[in-house]
Amino acid sequence: MRLLIATLLAAPLAAGAQSDRAVFLVRHAHDTLAVETMSHDGARFDASLRLRTPIVTLGQQVVLAESGTVRQIVTTVAAGPRDSLIQRGVLTISGDSAFSHVEDPRLGSRQADRWIKLTAGSVPFVNLSGLSLELILRRARALGGDTARVPVILVGGQAAVATVTRLGADSAVILLGAAALRARTDADGRFLGAFVPAQEIVFERLPGGSPAAAWRAGVVSYAAPAGAPYTAHDVTLKTPAGLTLAGTLTMPAHAAGARVPAVVMITGSGAQDRDEGTPTLAQWRPFRDIADTLSRRGIAVLRLDDRGIGGSDAGPAIATSADFADDIRAALAWLRTRPDVDPRRLGLVGHSEGAVIAPMVAATDTTLRAVVLIAGTASRGDSILAWQRRYLLSRDTTHTPAQRDSLLKLADAASDSAYRAPGWLHYFVAYDPLPAARRVRSPTLILQGESDHQVPVTEARTLADAMRAAGNSHVTLRTFPEMNHLLVQDPTGNPLGYSELKDFHVRKDLLGVLADWMAATMR
Repeated sequence: MRLLIATLLAAPLAAGAQSDRAVFLVRHAHDTLAVETMSHDGARFDASLRLRTPIVTLGQQVVLAESGTVRQIVTTVAAGPRDSLIQRGVLTISGDSAFSHVEDPRLGSRQADRWIKLTAGSVPFVNLSGLSLELILRRARALGGDTARVPVILVGGQAAVATVTRLGADSAVILLGAAALRARTDADGRFLGAFVPAQEIVFERLPGGSPAAAWRAGVVSYAAPAGAPYTAHDVTLKTPAGLTLAGTLTMPAHAAGARVPAVVMITGSGAQDRDEGTPTLAQWRPFRDIADTLSRRGIAVLRLDDRGIGGSDAGPAIATSADFADDIRAALAWLRTRPDVDPRRLGLVGHSEGAVIAPMVAATDTTLRAVVLIAGTASRGDSILAWQRRYLLSRDTTHTPAQRDSLLKLADAASDSAYRAPGWLHYFVAYDPLPAARRVRSPTLILQGESDHQVPVTEARTLADAMRAAGNSHVTLRTFPEMNHLLVQDPTGNPLGYSELKDFHVRKDLLGVLADWMAATMR
């Protein structure tokens, strides 16, 4: 559920570019998702992007060479309501390579400096950033032509390819992966606004002095609800790689000296907090619903902020699903040290990419009592992403059939190019989940929505069949009619319609099946 928008900066700025200030408001219906302040003098762009979920402020400074290509990118990441600085990175670009320097101001430490291979003329990308869109449209105007393919640097140093197709003098489509964004410009090529049909997200350009610049996200509380039969504790743990991960442990009431079963939850792809919250779905917090249900049934639940989110360290920029699996192993090891947790009754609950990571861990940890895979895949990542692209573009009514076919061809070509760069995407598209799944011997519950159009229900059936054929006699598969990838009620399951959903809570029938199975398996 990532929003992917690329920044183009491969040609010089128009001659005589003037300084400018703006505020970019990003909203979903009436909910503000992010606000970004931006200023530039034609040679340097400065921006500060505040996100609602998770509460993070991303600072960005883009410095141009005389040729107009990007010479240096300075990024900062601050977390929490007080904007505590947790990371600062400097990427200095020279031709087809870049020198990366990343440090953690809290610890006075730094990651190993390294050289990154990239395509000459590569430019930066920040999710939900109006600055990125501003630069896209400026470069599209300077490059000319109806279509341009431009190499892009994603946050973290990973590469992608953006495709920009001009529809007229004042509009264009920006395509990266399955996301197509329709942007508006003025006579000078400035970004005025945009719409993302797949997520119904709206970008608005406001004057630099707009009161919206003072917007701040509300503080998210992870406390237990009033009267709950469990407590919630903020915790931190260290991984063998030296990273600090922050999260919440919900601990059910229990007799003194007793030990309770516990599970670790594993989020899906993209930057998500411990509730699995994302910037584009502010009301959706599925891990909170699941933790509440399980802890009311006597099971402790540890849910963690992803790397670089909330109180968790960012770690190396090119971390993959395999690295995230090591984080989950560290979480299990931490639980085993607690005197109130039974080390013989530990489990995993993974959703989406988390359901790919869980078998990686369970294949090497035969002591796990239970594994739950929710909306997980059995196919390689490139097959899943291609299926998602075709589904989303086939249902995007903002384009004609001919335009959709053209955009799909462009997206497939751009994706093939992006897959080659080292990092998360390179690993994900080539990873086959079945070998690890076949090695899992722990009791396994597979849950899948029948109206899921991000991971089709056939993936769950293939996964269950493969695990059973490999010798796991304790595999249970349950599917749920009219449940989408978000685990909520949705007859169509079309991601383009998520904004119209009335209820973002996890379906009660899924929670009931999960809790009953887990309680019986963990006893």
